[in-house]
Amino acid sequence: MRRCAILRGKEDNLMKDLKETALSFEKLGKKHGVSRQATHAFCKSEGIKRPVRPKGHQTGECRLRQKLIEISKRRHSEFISTPTIVKKIGESRKKCVCHLRRLREKGLVDEKFGRLLSRRVEKAYAIYFTKSLSMRTAGRKVGLKNFPAIIRRHRELGWNVPPSLYGKWGRRRIQS
Repeated sequence: MRRCAILRGKEDNLMKDLKETALSFEKLGKKHGVSRQATHAFCKSEGIKRPVRPKGHQTGECRLRQKLIEISKRRHSEFISTPTIVKKIGESRKKCVCHLRRLREKGLVDEKFGRLLSRRVEKAYAIYFTKSLSMRTAGRKVGLKNFPAIIRRHRELGWNVPPSLYGKWGRRRIQS
């Protein structure tokens, strides 16, 4: 019964806001000077149908998603690690990962984009692609002893890793 005493005089305005706006119970409670729980209980007791809040952002309007799409269009973008993406965008990791997941679900970015978690592996791939060194040498330059095994695993998972230019003994293959 205490709730009725708190909400007396505010019921009409609160009922109007609950029916017309998609604001959260917490924000409506702060606006009317009551708790989130009291607002929720009032909504349930009155049987008020709330308007549906739109889920997520629209891709065309969200600055963060536009940046992620822009980064994903670069060459070898699937070999960019998540920490690097977060650093380039300047947002929190949680936000970036959430937006990345939504973009993958919609098919706007490659499924492998942002899946790489290690900056060392990212640097080793960059060396491997740009300097055309052997897998072992590229891995050793950044402190990875198992870089050939990482490449093998990524190939098995369907990543597009080009073959090594070097043979078994480290000599450059003849390209025709």
